[in-house]
Amino acid sequence: MYRLIVFSFVLVALASCTSPPMQGTNVTMVPKPSTAPVISPPMQDTKVAVISKPSTPPVTSPPILQLDPGGHLAKIKDVAFTPDGKYLVSASNDKTIRVWDLAQPGQARILRGQIGAGAEGKIYAMALSPDGRTLAVGGYLSNTDDPIRLQDLATGRILGLLRGHTNVVLSLAFSPDGRYLVSGQGGNDAHAIIWDVQKQRLLHTLRGHTDRIYAVAFTPDGQRVVTGSYDHDLRLWSATNGQLLAHMSGHTDKVFAVAVAPDGTIASGAYDHTIRLWDGRTGAFIKQLANQGTQVGSLSFSPDSRRLVSGVSSTPTHCHLWSVPDGRQLQRYNGHDNAVIATAFAPNGRLVATAGGNQQQIDLWDPNTGKLQQRLTGGGGAVWAVGISNDGNRLAWGKTWTSHTSLAKNPLEYQLPIAPSLGSPSKLGQANINWQRAVANLGAWSLQHRKGGNYGYDAILEIQKNGQVQARIERGSTDGYGHWAYSFTPDGQTIISGGTDGVLTAYNRQGQKLGDFVGHTGVIWAVAVASDGKLLVSGSDDQTVRLWNVATRELLLTIFRH
Repeated sequence: MYRLIVFSFVLVALASCTSPPMQGTNVTMVPKPSTAPVISPPMQDTKVAVISKPSTPPVTSPPILQLDPGGHLAKIKDVAFTPDGKYLVSASNDKTIRVWDLAQPGQARILRGQIGAGAEGKIYAMALSPDGRTLAVGGYLSNTDDPIRLQDLATGRILGLLRGHTNVVLSLAFSPDGRYLVSGQGGNDAHAIIWDVQKQRLLHTLRGHTDRIYAVAFTPDGQRVVTGSYDHDLRLWSATNGQLLAHMSGHTDKVFAVAVAPDGTIASGAYDHTIRLWDGRTGAFIKQLANQGTQVGSLSFSPDSRRLVSGVSSTPTHCHLWSVPDGRQLQRYNGHDNAVIATAFAPNGRLVATAGGNQQQIDLWDPNTGKLQQRLTGGGGAVWAVGISNDGNRLAWGKTWTSHTSLAKNPLEYQLPIAPSLGSPSKLGQANINWQRAVANLGAWSLQHRKGGNYGYDAILEIQKNGQVQARIERGSTDGYGHWAYSFTPDGQTIISGGTDGVLTAYNRQGQKLGDFVGHTGVIWAVAVASDGKLLVSGSDDQTVRLWNVATRELLLTIFRH
């Protein structure tokens, strides 16, 4: 049975939307949210849950409504086993940390911190201390600064905030004794910091990289730190005084992953598809271990230093297990259907965790056989198609991927009446309904994306008139990386484009930004605008369909695709 939970938000009351099809709706809304209770909706039947406006006066910081589907709703950035191997900890762009009990499949505690609208609260990095007691969490944790959150794993209690970074924290690692922490940041002032965890103070700032630092690690003796950067290089530093020991060059594209084996060998993985080995004492190059044919998304050594698992951040999305140091491929794991940028070996070496794919799943598999042993995931899935009926009375969406185009013409499979009253979701069937989908050609005007920018994505959207480019919209790391779904509004005056990390933005025909639609946390795979231009529907990798007021860019309705 297809099951669905629908949540309605204000922001503005749906009845106040200027779109005629929405007048008279009896949906009651909640105030614009801002901190977060956990909601565990009933999943047994197909139903629509409408959250009523509270009768008490609004408070300064009203709660943020959040859905718990049993798994992550956005990209998983890091995973770590506890030292006893009984739990797996995962951190995600959905602003949550989950602590999975591996003896109780599907059972997980959720840890949260400060969150807000848009990017505030997104987690980009997580590390677990060697004793399994303390989490370090980094990302876009505050709109005012970029602290690292120290959090008690057992209770979720905030132990402290490490302040000193000037941009988002992208990578974290504890020293083997747990006394120190190294962190790498993004932005134009890319640098790493070594912290004293107990005293919660900055010890050394490591400067020299010229681009964001996505990879950091300590050597097993705790004496050195290695950092890997988008500037294509690695650097080896003294953990004692912060001095540079070695500049490690050789990769020809962005370094995204670093791991240090218990025997001290450093492995690095880059967008050039290669995995390289280095001497952990001197930084000297040892050998190229492998070319996996795809961008390397993550690296993790086995406890005996003899095996290395690699994730992937480009297609095909196979994970690999390599023999070290000879570079033989021992396993190729094919269980994921999208990028895997978080991996870990269990402490006993008998399980590998790889996290990623369109369902935001964590797969636990046997490194000896490559067979899946357990899958940790929720009840949702990516939304690959959306539409809105010509009369504006129904939404439609699809969960089946056939091919990706920026016009998102994957099949529509389900529908929800939204006017004159909010109805129940149902399979689309053979109903004779005309649906508005994305529009890239309108009269003399057209939209065309192409590759560009610094990251190899479809970062440039050209606005053309009679085949001549009138304006270009280029995206980078702070505004969605690429244009994955886009459309004109029916009057041709506005372009709406979705990117990664929940970015959904309106532009005019001159390519100037008009504003953001704030709410999604994952890649936007589909958009459609109502025929009167007043409503926008979007579908995302974050497992939701959302309805927006085009003029005000306010969120009107959120549907969880279960």
